[in-house]
Amino acid sequence: MKPVYRRADRVSSEIREIIALVLSRFSAEPALGRLTVIHVDLTDDLKVARVLYSVFPGEDPQHYERLLLRYKGLIRREVGKLLRMKWIPDIEFVVPPGMGGGGSPGQNSSDGHRHGEKSDNKRNSSSLMDELEGDR
Repeated sequence: MKPVYRRADRVSSEIREIIALVLSRFSAEPALGRLTVIHVDLTDDLKVARVLYSVFPGEDPQHYERLLLRYKGLIRREVGKLLRMKWIPDIEFVVPPGMGGGGSPGQNSSDGHRHGEKSDNKRNSSSLMDELEGDR
């Protein structure tokens, strides 16, 4: 029996990579580059993307929450430019339970990679990140 791959899973992976790239290269607010995008939960209808992120220990998660809310529209616009979909999902930023006080980045992560790092066991080698890195 073939494994089932939901479209929402594939799109959420691309959204995670794009948001990590945008945050790491965002020069107007360098503090956003210190966030770790852990996972993106996308609804089956592709309307809402919940971005789970963590901050370094000792950092104030409320400060980052305010920054992300301030730049949410810009981040969504960049996702829209790079995602190539007709409808761009609404983005919600969420600190996972147990990480609100500054858990270590990458902890409880499904793949254990910080934002911007490439996984060696990627299934899709022609991902958007590969295209973006080729433009440098």
